[in-house]
Amino acid sequence: MSNVDRIARVSEMIRRELALSVYHIGLGDPTDTGAISFVSVELSRDLRSASVFVSLMPTGEITTEELMKWLRRHRVDFQRVIADKVSLKYTPKLFFKQTLSIEKGDNVLHLLNELEQADEAVEETSEDEE
Repeated sequence: MSNVDRIARVSEMIRRELALSVYHIGLGDPTDTGAISFVSVELSRDLRSASVFVSLMPTGEITTEELMKWLRRHRVDFQRVIADKVSLKYTPKLFFKQTLSIEKGDNVLHLLNELEQADEAVEETSEDEE
């Protein structure tokens, strides 16, 4: 087993535990934790720090900045979950970073839907002319 495989497996375990725990950590908090998606985790080679990439879908009253502040405020709570659920010599220090990957994918799907609707409209117009 190579060190790269181990890092990849541990990264995925951490991502999964973060996703499972976000609801419990936010319980009783007015922040909409459903707007937070954990996309990926990049661990350092020594497994002591982790960059956690999150995608945020802000609702009407909560902005992405507020969601990032909430994540950073609860960083220790997330680290405690990792310490309890993932067996490691050291619990990695988490650093949350926003990624736009889900928003970009959503935008691509929206554009594809628009193209499909435009094609259907053109087909209907050509059928009506015949």
